[in-house]
Amino acid sequence: MQKNFLWMLLASCLFTLSCQKNTLTEESISTTVQNKNMLMANTAAASPAASVNAYTNTSAYINTGFTFLNPTQLDKNRQAIGGNAYTEVYGFNIPEENRVRGIRWNEDDETTSIWRPQGIAGFSRNGVRYLLVSWYAKDAAESKGSRITLIDISPSSSTYLTYRHILLVQPTLPTGTLDYTQYGAYAPLNVHAGGVAYFNGKVYLSSTSLGLRVFDLDKIIEVSTGTGTDNKCGKDASGNLYAFNYRYILPQIGYYKINDADPFSTVQVNYENNQLWIGQYYAGSADASIMPKIFGFPINTAGELQNSGIQTVIPKNSLFTSDHAHGIQGVFRKGNRTWLSCTGSPSESYGSTARLARYTDGDTNTVRYRWPYGAESLYLEAQYGYLWSLTEFEPNAGAQNGSQVNRCIFAVDFSKYE
Repeated sequence: MQKNFLWMLLASCLFTLSCQKNTLTEESISTTVQNKNMLMANTAAASPAASVNAYTNTSAYINTGFTFLNPTQLDKNRQAIGGNAYTEVYGFNIPEENRVRGIRWNEDDETTSIWRPQGIAGFSRNGVRYLLVSWYAKDAAESKGSRITLIDISPSSSTYLTYRHILLVQPTLPTGTLDYTQYGAYAPLNVHAGGVAYFNGKVYLSSTSLGLRVFDLDKIIEVSTGTGTDNKCGKDASGNLYAFNYRYILPQIGYYKINDADPFSTVQVNYENNQLWIGQYYAGSADASIMPKIFGFPINTAGELQNSGIQTVIPKNSLFTSDHAHGIQGVFRKGNRTWLSCTGSPSESYGSTARLARYTDGDTNTVRYRWPYGAESLYLEAQYGYLWSLTEFEPNAGAQNGSQVNRCIFAVDFSKYE
């Protein structure tokens, strides 16, 4: 009996130890899972709110009766200025060792008060590098909507630094009293054009309250120009095409309505993961309860936005109210980091209230760099390691620039900001 009792006692002890071991293992697993969840919470997380509606195809209005051109076939009629002249604009404060490229518009475009540049993107075609810049019309030109500019930036090209403005159009015809003659088929696209992105031949334009408007860069249309065309738009009864004396139009072919993520300030491509990243703009003086967000929308190789795997980042920036990044004009995403072009900072740095802010997921603040006054969107030309941006203000437009020109395009050495 005593021997059996000892064996029973030993078995009981072993069972207890086994239970303790299993309990410790489960606790260890639980702790690991909690740590992993905490890590995920501090990185770009799946968004529980933002969603993408099915793509709406609006291209029926250009399916017949139009001839299409691609970017290589356009006559670029304006000459930009290269060299170092871009550093002379108001508020350009990039350290000299970080500068790699710069462009100034011709005199008309750098001083016009009725158009302002906003978005920037780029691509290569037949060995030629191009930039795309989006603009919105204001004041006397407001009814003309928005446009996009194609610029040749290849030094070896025969058309180096020449460019052409292209009017953006849509199928929805305006109603009411107009200050121009509107015909059928197409009409101006009246959007802020705050950001533009390029992916596999498609152009994506951020539309403040809608989401993204889509264009096919191989469907540029040549229209009539000359005397009497500057106050007409659309296709008249005789089949003549007009666009306010612009020679080319780029028609919207569709759009994505995005839910619970507006206002849509800017858009850029992350080629690492095939994503379109969109930023929300709220002014630096915005209510502290507002937390501007950055959303990442997966796209497939055909350029179609997906309604799963949407990511959200809420960047911190101690320069702004409640430590959140306000004044977001441009975004770029790589790895677990987001670069933000922010304007309206309460503090000035070398003549500018703008900053380039680098935010790493989970951090409590950004790393900040000098950035020119009135800076807008961002575009990484990955092959060359160039981070491009642009400034928007004409003379007497910004709060500080007075009669000085602020408007230019520039690129910095991205490796200095990683």
